[in-house]
Amino acid sequence: AENRKVKLESTRDNPIVSVDEDRIVQILINLIGNAVKYSPEGGVIKLNTEEERDFIRIDIIDQGPGIPKKDKKLVFERFKQLEGEEYKRSGSSGLGLAICKAIVELHGGEIWVESEHGKGSNFKFTLPSS
Repeated sequence: AENRKVKLESTRDNPIVSVDEDRIVQILINLIGNAVKYSPEGGVIKLNTEEERDFIRIDIIDQGPGIPKKDKKLVFERFKQLEGEEYKRSGSSGLGLAICKAIVELHGGEIWVESEHGKGSNFKFTLPSS
């Protein structure tokens, strides 16, 4: 983030959850790393947590190129990558988001993305709070 002059902001306190800490850190590294990779130089990435009934929701919001509606589910499939020049910033394998999805689901949560092409993305995932 520092090299790309991307600022990270945390908008809330971190709630306590009972999880496999190493695996959740793996998810955060992947999602924040992607947000940094695709955000414009000087951009801002926001990390937010919300308590929702029996879950904690974590949001990673970026100012990147966004994801076309037709591709939102595709990004969580193994070996799938988006087409287009704005997505060619890494030599990734296309496994990161699929791994994130598997880890979140093994914890009893869900992962999804809210995004509009050209307007950034909000990757969200939930974890049981108890």
